[in-house]
Amino acid sequence: MGSEPISEKKVREPFSRAMKDEPISNEQRLKELWHILDLLEIEYKKTSDLHTLISSVSESLTLVWKRRDPKSELALKGLLLILEYCLSHVFDGHSVFEVFVTSLGFNTVIFWKHCAGYIFDSDLGRGTKFRDALLFSLTLYDVNTGKNRLRELYAAVPGIRKSLLGVNAKQFGERYHHLQKRLAKYGSQSSLCSVSSESDAEEAFHVRSGNHSESDGEEDSKKPRSGLATPHFQQRVINVSNAPPVSLKREKTGDWEIKQGSGGLVACVDPVMSKDHENLWLANLGMNINDKKNKRRFVIKTFRRSKKPRHFEPDKVFFHVLADDDMDAPKNEKQKKAREEMSLLGVLNNYNRGNYKLNPVVVQEDDYNVYYGGISNGLLWPALHNLPEYIVSEYNDEKILRAHWCAYVRVNYQFAIDAVRNSRPQDFIWIHDYHLMLVGMIMQSLDQHLEVGFFLHIPFQPPGEFFSKYSTVGFAVLRGLLRFTKVGFQTHRDRTKYIELVQHYFGTAKIAYDNKMDIYSVTNEGWTCSLGVFPVSIKNDDFLKFVDLPETIKLKNDIRKRVMGDHPAPDGRFFFSVERFDYTKGIMEKLQAYQRYFERHPDRIGKDVLYQIAVTNRRSVDTYRVYQDECIDLADRINQTFKSSENPTWKPLIFQTDGMQRSELVAAYLAMDIGVVTPKKDGMNLVAKEMLVCNPTAGLVLSTGAGSEIQFTTAGLYTDKEKNYHRISNVFDADSYCDAFYEAALESEAVRAEHGKRLHEFIMANDIERWSSAFLDPSWTHEVIRPTQIETLDDFFSLMMKTRNVRRQIVGRVLKGIPIRSHFAISLRNAKESLEQICKPGTHTAEFKSSPDSDEVAHFEIDNELQEFERDLSFIEYVQSDDADNVEQFVDVSLKREFGRAGISKLKLKKKVLE
Repeated sequence: MGSEPISEKKVREPFSRAMKDEPISNEQRLKELWHILDLLEIEYKKTSDLHTLISSVSESLTLVWKRRDPKSELALKGLLLILEYCLSHVFDGHSVFEVFVTSLGFNTVIFWKHCAGYIFDSDLGRGTKFRDALLFSLTLYDVNTGKNRLRELYAAVPGIRKSLLGVNAKQFGERYHHLQKRLAKYGSQSSLCSVSSESDAEEAFHVRSGNHSESDGEEDSKKPRSGLATPHFQQRVINVSNAPPVSLKREKTGDWEIKQGSGGLVACVDPVMSKDHENLWLANLGMNINDKKNKRRFVIKTFRRSKKPRHFEPDKVFFHVLADDDMDAPKNEKQKKAREEMSLLGVLNNYNRGNYKLNPVVVQEDDYNVYYGGISNGLLWPALHNLPEYIVSEYNDEKILRAHWCAYVRVNYQFAIDAVRNSRPQDFIWIHDYHLMLVGMIMQSLDQHLEVGFFLHIPFQPPGEFFSKYSTVGFAVLRGLLRFTKVGFQTHRDRTKYIELVQHYFGTAKIAYDNKMDIYSVTNEGWTCSLGVFPVSIKNDDFLKFVDLPETIKLKNDIRKRVMGDHPAPDGRFFFSVERFDYTKGIMEKLQAYQRYFERHPDRIGKDVLYQIAVTNRRSVDTYRVYQDECIDLADRINQTFKSSENPTWKPLIFQTDGMQRSELVAAYLAMDIGVVTPKKDGMNLVAKEMLVCNPTAGLVLSTGAGSEIQFTTAGLYTDKEKNYHRISNVFDADSYCDAFYEAALESEAVRAEHGKRLHEFIMANDIERWSSAFLDPSWTHEVIRPTQIETLDDFFSLMMKTRNVRRQIVGRVLKGIPIRSHFAISLRNAKESLEQICKPGTHTAEFKSSPDSDEVAHFEIDNELQEFERDLSFIEYVQSDDADNVEQFVDVSLKREFGRAGISKLKLKKKVLE
């Protein structure tokens, strides 16, 4: 215990400092804690390090507080002072916050009840932001530990979740919209009386406020609302991604121009989103909050690493502020209206009128810099591509890693909150790519009724050190993916790797495989996730529409002449490759192999040309800039080394760092003889598909690092008997690599065209529509009852019990005003068809064994069970219909039947008799 005499001065009240007050120093906090510990006679080692002191005494303070004696109140003040420090230093103090929360043990719910008043009084009376700090700190704690402490806070303080998500406002908006729809259907204001009672209208427009008891609040969203879930809110797709589907440009006049984006994600998802104007896309448009200037800045950036650790500097700013302060005020109403329409928000509103809705996600600018330029591209990108040599060296420092990880979690937290705020229970929320791998976990902690899917567009091949050297990130990512309802990978290789890691690190996880559906279901820590493989593809028409245009044909001839020369060798080959200038694409290895190609096969000098397009990006990042410079130097050396006396104008390599318009790109595909797609690691690499869709007569050199190669192999397009492309198994083996070049160059045009045709037909049959439809199909998740082979009475009974659970969910959701999901009907339909399969032809008499070991066949009439399924399916169709007056009908139907209970009771009786 400390040796200083105990002072009787009053202990400072926790959470009593206003925002304008001077911050409390660590030295002052140490003295306050020492004083409390001395008064409580708790032994401690006096130290000048606040974190060390908090870590050593938190458990002792909790034990005194739990005793509920006269000293408990003082111990509670000590705990509150520790919490105040943690919430005042969310990033720097998070490690000690984890120790503090862990020390509370099973008393967290009671503790949150005690501290809620202090936090809310401080926020409302002194302008602090302790509520937000607490919510994020618990989110970060749950992400890092896999616990559910945030839900304990919601249980202790029910109103906190509703205030965070704006639940009352959202319910008001939905009910108002529902009434508007009903008014529109009946054509007049007066007709509202015939479709909605006074109490209905009052309920629809009533927004509750004030204190929340433990019994309401959190459970309020589960209470029955007036009538069935409105059919006017059909399922939407809410797409969530870091990158937006548009590009924004500000003209010299100050007006904004918005154009549809052309990236891979947009090409994949835009066809799905465009089907319904009610669909919603949430993305960061570069709209970030700059706290230093206390105003919103709208920025799109690339990042470069500075020499100082923990800081990523902006490289370019394309657009800056929403409204310039120095712009002249509009002179008249007409000018004012024009300026409003061409302002950024005006342009977005106009865009939303003719398309699906686009909502910006606004995040802290400093967080976004570190989240995107740091963790996402400095650690996750190289790690998931299994290229650890490109991981930013600063992340060897655990403090920098944890600080940047906090920023990554906070951006994911903001995306999750926005997604929940904008969603309805019947919506499907689709999260994309490695930037947002924690959004599902955070969303589920906010609202369990949501269906959240995730698709990973890049490989999942992390090295072993990802879970040792960077364990803070590695385990959180591994755990976070399991909190989505369903997860899609590009290839079986990536899913297999993920399953292996789950088995290795989460020994208690239960893993099941459905070989008919090719779906894994993983249950871990009370959550179940379905894992599927969905190779992404292209929208074929976006490329084919250029193929036969006269201008494309002319451009094709011009490109071929420019590349091969005026007098090319008759057996000369035009190799073509196009990709981003990224170290994952294997450009250096390709150039080294191409150099080796002419060294080993000098007969090809003067004949073959490689046209390499490497579109420069991330030039501001050291690893990218060095890599790009080295590749360009090697390209120059190749051109200087290999000359042809017979063809003096011949150049072996054309290296271009500018991109092409799509029309020009299609012309290049048509002009080439052989496409070269050889990444070290890639999620799918759609370039190979683009090439063969446009040019079915072309050859293809393809590495196993491309996800498309795995898809082609799985489809039987590369076997020992039939090799429809030239495979590169190891891009680092220059000799075997150049041999593939040579084989492709010598292949006859007829054989090349035959192979190209097979690849073309496969790609045409597996386009982007098939990919999106397959992923969005609700029938492949673990929540669906699969078609079942019923052989025994136990199988029969088990199936009926599963359907009873589905029926209960249907009734429960309808009574609570939560729309039912499409997989309920799929489950009941599968169960009904399974029963019909065991019936004698033309009858409803089921045949199955009484037990697995018995040869005796039992016969049962299952007329009632099949009729029950018919009624259930009809009921689902009726609930989802457009009939606005279905409340009374629902009551009538509910009184006449009990949703399968009779069928289950008779089934139990049959089983007893048989036994």
